[in-house]
Amino acid sequence: MKRTSLLLLTALVAFSSAFAAPRKHKTSVRTGRTAAVVFPVAGKKSIIRDKWGASRDGGIRRHKGIDIHARKGTPVVALTDGRIVERAQMPIGGKTLWLKSAHQGWTAYYAHLDKQYVREGQWVHKGQVIGTVGNTGNARTTPSHLHFGVTKGSHWVNPLPYVKGAPKVLAAAPSSKKKSKRGQA
Repeated sequence: MKRTSLLLLTALVAFSSAFAAPRKHKTSVRTGRTAAVVFPVAGKKSIIRDKWGASRDGGIRRHKGIDIHARKGTPVVALTDGRIVERAQMPIGGKTLWLKSAHQGWTAYYAHLDKQYVREGQWVHKGQVIGTVGNTGNARTTPSHLHFGVTKGSHWVNPLPYVKGAPKVLAAAPSSKKKSKRGQA
């Protein structure tokens, strides 16, 4: 009797979770039964303005990330479980963090942060606040935003699939950002 009740309860939970409403800012990147990543900027008042591949420096280079505009001080969260492999202050990216995913084989790049709340080598969990949105580096004269990028190995990849379910994507704004040594902004 206990086994039958347990099986029925398990089936009911599985069935009801299949019809649960999706949560905002959740991505479609999945491993196993739970979402592998969450949207990197907390709250609902953020807008993606500059998209992957947008022209930079008069067409000399392409944008290797997306810019998520939000108010200065808005929490930035770990996209997934992983280790902070670099925490730096760069001329182009300003205050930056590199998060190596625990199981997915990619690294997330967070740039123009106002504050960095984690240290290099620290293990972080999906959704943990790791910094705040800012306009450091070459973004000092621009509205506050998170420049967010993803690398697989040594190659930059379009990060938009990692933030599916994100807020509205607006047309790219003109930019004159210069090329970074390691991080692209």
